[in-house]
Amino acid sequence: MNTPVPNGEDPLGGTEFLLGASQGGSDGADRFLADSRGEEAVESARRGRWARHLLEESTTIAATLHASVGNEVYLMLRTGERRRVEVSSLGEDYVQVRGSASILWIRLSCVIAVEAASSVVANPEAFDPAEGLLSEVLEDLVADELQITLTLVGGAVLAGVAISLGAALRLRLPQSGNIAVIDLANIEIILLDIPQSTR
Repeated sequence: MNTPVPNGEDPLGGTEFLLGASQGGSDGADRFLADSRGEEAVESARRGRWARHLLEESTTIAATLHASVGNEVYLMLRTGERRRVEVSSLGEDYVQVRGSASILWIRLSCVIAVEAASSVVANPEAFDPAEGLLSEVLEDLVADELQITLTLVGGAVLAGVAISLGAALRLRLPQSGNIAVIDLANIEIILLDIPQSTR
């Protein structure tokens, strides 16, 4: 049985209208979703650029050395020397490194560049408390009366036994028997040889 259609309206036309409205709503939702994803991608890229900018702004030699503890790096020193070392620790004004048969304490102001693996990421906020000053290292070496080699500003090298420390370091030079008095601010590198086992 056919139901009369009021005012001659086509029921199918009404259905098509409803479907069209539904489809238009779906298109709007798709556009909204696409816009949201686009905004998220732009914001993510912006955050990535900002993070890289912060890293670049905060990367220092000290932060790179700190991130390199336990790893081998190349240090370029203001003497022009390039040393391959393993970073052991970082003090307030020095870096402690290991060579093939020695321990060295190098004043940070003498390190002009660090060449490290690209996987090393310097994070200044991750610093452990610094391990003290170069003068405190010298105090320990004096207490043990150890034979050390010093590199001074200008490249001069002195080797001897550290015998006292005050306003200056006193070093007994074994070859001449003389005593060298050295201004602490002019000590750039302290080297302590590690005795090798003869096995």
